[in-house]
Amino acid sequence: MTVNQRWVNVTSITPDGPTSRDVLIRGDRFADFIDPDTATGADWRRIDGNGAILFPGIIDVLQHGMFRHLYGDALPGAVAEASQFLPSCGATAFLPSFGCTPVPRMFEVLKELGRQCTEASGARALGVHSEGPCFAVAGAHNPENLALPSVDLAQSMLDAADGTLLAVTIAPELPGAEAFIAHMKAAGVSVHLGHTNAAPHDVPRYVSWGIDAVTHIFNAMPPVPYGGMGIHPYSLPDALLAEPDLAIGLICDGIHTDPGFVRLLAQLPKHRIFLETDAMKFAGAEDQSFEFYPGYRVYSEKGNAVHDENGGLCGSSLTPDEAMANYLKLGGADLVRASHATSLVPARVLGREADMGSISAGKLADFAVLDPVSHAVKATYVGGVERYRATAD
Repeated sequence: MTVNQRWVNVTSITPDGPTSRDVLIRGDRFADFIDPDTATGADWRRIDGNGAILFPGIIDVLQHGMFRHLYGDALPGAVAEASQFLPSCGATAFLPSFGCTPVPRMFEVLKELGRQCTEASGARALGVHSEGPCFAVAGAHNPENLALPSVDLAQSMLDAADGTLLAVTIAPELPGAEAFIAHMKAAGVSVHLGHTNAAPHDVPRYVSWGIDAVTHIFNAMPPVPYGGMGIHPYSLPDALLAEPDLAIGLICDGIHTDPGFVRLLAQLPKHRIFLETDAMKFAGAEDQSFEFYPGYRVYSEKGNAVHDENGGLCGSSLTPDEAMANYLKLGGADLVRASHATSLVPARVLGREADMGSISAGKLADFAVLDPVSHAVKATYVGGVERYRATAD
């Protein structure tokens, strides 16, 4: 039996600003905001937030691992365990993601991760993000597993995922990319630009094909070398930032992207930036080494990203709440701007804005309860149901 909730003595972070009005939750959705002196019936349970902040649940669209699992390994229980852990980080939804994987193993991973999404009982596992295999710049991915895009490849990926493939990252300059993108878009998949050598002046054309977002801006995007003459060369990141409605993904650890760039990005219109952890195995757990792919061993260190033995980056050790805290600190953002980056923009990128991403009437009641001073996660609710509560010190 569902219970109607009335949250009082809270400040809610909405897309338009904070509000101190009481929040009504009917069943699994936000119903309304009302003034504190407005009466409600006996069928409403009154919950005193004691001055807490209600923040929209964080949505992480790129996450290769969390806690003690790497999703690309496709081991049983990986998504379910992450789903149980993520509410402690204020996250209410995520896309388990995996990197460049050879055929037929790629199709096996897609099928298994799609199946595991149905096992999520904490944070919502919305679907799968395939980061690759159609890359021009391998980065930390296995270069032997790169593939050219084609309609046949797109359809095989869709068939394997059976409706659970929600995002794919591609280098759009590769031959066959336009048809691949069109096929994915027709199936409702969000297409992200990344791991690319795309020419800056070609970006508007790629966006016209249906690119929705950018995977980890500044990373795996080789810059144009300075050519002298005192002129700053127009680079790929510059071209991506120049697109007025293109959503830009940011790994906000101060390592993948210099804090100076974080400050710059935080000043863009609120609909432009979203945070993605690009987290790896052991994020939120212990410092530990693991194989990202056979023969390539990396080390996850909390607060210092994930590196290989040569110091090269291989994703982050971020949890979603740590990324948000960094955005506030490094970017100088306020909680309203942060809520766009952590929640509303990711929901929009995935086509889920009508249901998720903000504390708004009619949307799913997915939210975190934050300490008003430290912004630490005190509790997290998914569909109006408590999925995490911090223990008392």
